[in-house]
Amino acid sequence: MPLGEDRKAILTKYGPYVRSLAATVRKQFNAQLELDELLAYGQIGLLEAAERFDPKVGANFLTFAHYRIKGAIFDGLRKMGVLRGSDARNAFVGERAAAYLGNLSDRESGSSNRGSSFDDDVSDISDAVQGLAMVFASSLEGADSSGYMDESLPADVRLEMEQLKTRVRAAIEKLPEKERKLLQGYYFQGKTLEDAGAEIGQSKSWASRLHARAIDRLKELLNEEEELPPTSTDARRLSHGGSDGGRLRGAGGSAKAAGSERPADEQAGRVEVRRSSR
Repeated sequence: MPLGEDRKAILTKYGPYVRSLAATVRKQFNAQLELDELLAYGQIGLLEAAERFDPKVGANFLTFAHYRIKGAIFDGLRKMGVLRGSDARNAFVGERAAAYLGNLSDRESGSSNRGSSFDDDVSDISDAVQGLAMVFASSLEGADSSGYMDESLPADVRLEMEQLKTRVRAAIEKLPEKERKLLQGYYFQGKTLEDAGAEIGQSKSWASRLHARAIDRLKELLNEEEELPPTSTDARRLSHGGSDGGRLRGAGGSAKAAGSERPADEQAGRVEVRRSSR
C-alpha cells in the first residue's frame, strides 16, 4: 500500500478514528443501528483511501481519508435498507455530499504549489458552499423521486426548494452527455457513483472527478442564468413581493432551512475543504 503499511496495521492505527466517524453518523438517525456494522463499512472506506493515497503530495492521510470513510458508511446505510422517511432522505443526501467534498479534498491535496491568501480561502469556502447547494438540491430531487419525502418542512421552504430543484434539473439537461448521464444516474436513478460511472465507461475514481466537475458546471450555468435580465414574469412576481428563492445566492439558505434546520454540509459532515499543505 502507498502508506507502506499492511492492511492490519492500517486498521489498527486508524481504527479509533473510523469508530468515531461511525458513531457520529449513527447519532444522526433515529433507527436502531449496530455500531459494529457501520464500523465495518467505514473500514472498507479506510482501506480504499489507503490504496489511493499518494504521500508525495504532502497531504495528511486522515484529511484525505475522512470523506471516503464517511461515504462508505453512508453507502452501508443504503445497503442495509434500515432507514425510512427523513432518515433515508438525509442518508441519501449525506452520501452524495461526502462524495463531492471528498473530491474537493483531493483537489486541495494537489494544490500545494498554489499561494495562500485570505481571498483564496474565502473563494474556496464559497465554491464549496455553492457546490453543496447544487448537491443538496439534486439530492432532494432524487430522494423525493425515490419516495424519501419530508413533509415536515414549512410550506414556504418546500416551495423554495421546489424552485431550486427545477432550476438544477433544467441545468443538468444542458451538461455534456457523460456528465449529464452520470448525474442522472447518481441522483435521479439512485445508483452508486461507481455504478453510475460504469454506465458511461468510467472507473470509480474518474467518476468521482467527473462528478465534481459536473457540479462546477452546474454552478456556472446557474450563475450565468442569474446574470440574465429578469423576464417579464420574474419582474411581475418580484414587484408583487414574490420570492425569487431559486436564486443561487439563496440556495445555501434553502439547504440550511431544510433537513431539520441543519445545513446540508452538517448532515453529511461539516465542510472541511481547506489547504492541506502549502
